[in-house]
Amino acid sequence: MSAVTAFVPILFRDLAAALPPLAAGLLLLHFLLFREWKKTARYALFALLLCAVWSVTAPPDVFSAHYAPNVNLIPFVGMADAPLETVLNVLLFVPVGLLLPLLWRHFRDGRFAVLWGFTLSLAIELGQLFSGITDIDDLIANTLGTFLGYLVACALLLRRPSLAKTDGTVWERSALVVLVFCVMFFLAPLVRRLF
Repeated sequence: MSAVTAFVPILFRDLAAALPPLAAGLLLLHFLLFREWKKTARYALFALLLCAVWSVTAPPDVFSAHYAPNVNLIPFVGMADAPLETVLNVLLFVPVGLLLPLLWRHFRDGRFAVLWGFTLSLAIELGQLFSGITDIDDLIANTLGTFLGYLVACALLLRRPSLAKTDGTVWERSALVVLVFCVMFFLAPLVRRLF
């Protein structure tokens, strides 16, 4: 499991640099949009998940972005060569598919949850045009992980409907995604350089 342990120090470094600006941004969004501390806490959990996904998938930041495309558009070829990486890509997006329907009623329709996971994965892969390898297999594995997480969420919601208390607006979701992008692309790299 050296592939997993190699990411742990990077993940902690990135999350430590992201926490101060993320906390400040969440506090600001609490007073501007969310207005409920429980909702803000749930959104903070989702924002931390997105920051962790960003850190593990290693898209560029403001200081390292350079166009150097390395693209694999042939599906399933890399999956046979690196099955552990495929499994890890699936597992990485399971929490995304799990939390989406728990946080937002809109994503209790599986089509929207899977589409959101696909779009997030596509954004990451397009970002990797500027920092690494863009791979169709990652897109497939991440989307599958979102779907599996969605199925787990459906099972949880059937057993415990009380888990579905939060329902936010499209503005809240958008603000959360923009906050995570700004923190991970601009602010966390700046914090890492300063300290």
